[in-house]
Amino acid sequence: MSNFKADFRFGRSKSGGWAPLSDHRVSTRAFTLVELLVVIAIIGILVALLLPAVQAAREAARRTQCQNNLKNIALAALNYESAQGELPAGGLNTPGIQTSGLGWPVLILPYVEESTVSEEAIRKFRTSPNPDAYGAAFDNLNAMLLPMYLCPSDGELPLQQEKFGNAARKGMSYAGVSGSYFARTGNCPRDKKDSSHFCIWSKNAVAGSTPAADLLGPVNFDGLLTQDWTVPLKKVTDGLSKTFLIGERTYQIRAWMIGSYWNGNTDPPMGRNATTPKGPQPSSAMFAMKNITDKFAINHDPHVGCYIDHQNDKGDRPAVADTTPRVISVNDLPFASFHPGGAMFSFGDGGVKFIPNDISTNVYLALASRNGGEAEGL
Repeated sequence: MSNFKADFRFGRSKSGGWAPLSDHRVSTRAFTLVELLVVIAIIGILVALLLPAVQAAREAARRTQCQNNLKNIALAALNYESAQGELPAGGLNTPGIQTSGLGWPVLILPYVEESTVSEEAIRKFRTSPNPDAYGAAFDNLNAMLLPMYLCPSDGELPLQQEKFGNAARKGMSYAGVSGSYFARTGNCPRDKKDSSHFCIWSKNAVAGSTPAADLLGPVNFDGLLTQDWTVPLKKVTDGLSKTFLIGERTYQIRAWMIGSYWNGNTDPPMGRNATTPKGPQPSSAMFAMKNITDKFAINHDPHVGCYIDHQNDKGDRPAVADTTPRVISVNDLPFASFHPGGAMFSFGDGGVKFIPNDISTNVYLALASRNGGEAEGL
């Protein structure tokens, strides 16, 4: 043993004997601070690259759900038409003064297995001495949040407080398209409907003025969902697949049950000497449906021009500067969504399409009209 160096190590060989082992020692070594920072930076870059993809996937799922909502709503409206022979009225008028009628979102509920809600609302509306869908008697129904009427990309809407009265009332993400007659023709009779025009406007609006000079604005009825009138499909001469039915909205949303608000008995039905008005009325605010205009495109920016009665302190969103021009009438509030680049619209045939922000103005106006004669160019 004295012949061996002191620093030799011995171990068992594969044959079972003893053999010298290498003098290489196994050493352990920790990460340096620089290496740790590099690893963290790489992880951060990977997360930054992955996050937009995750967000895009989530938005794609929300957009698909929104599309399904509009599809189901459109099919419910068409089922209503199959049963009744005509599409539902956009909003029902009431015999009182300064009251709000029920809207099409209530009328189609039996066709989406929500007949109990619809029946209760219609019963209250018919039996009340002063029926008002905005009244206290409807607060419990207006406070309901129907998932089908909510775009999942609008996460704020379930928490949004209603501007007037009971703050617990809930809004909805969709509105009917009442038409585009005034924007297309520049004409809108005052006070009385006539058979050659599809628009009516308040006598209080100065002749030659624009909607920006009037809180309520014109009431078009060349679309598919109109105030207190039903539309048979045979009157859609532009084609069902080329006529908007319902679109998305995000700005100045009101309680989901109300169709339209109006100021009294101002215009009887055309061709009849009736004292009870029927059909679109001047001095009306449409809530369940909106005009389409050439002034305010899809996803119009409220910071550039907002609703005439926009009030930040009443919870109107988004908050705008006091200097923002107050130029948009109730009936011309724009269609919009939280989907990047455009908004979803359903059509008279039940189809749903994503309409981009930069759609041609003329095409946009044409799609809003059921009888404008522009279908061949679409």
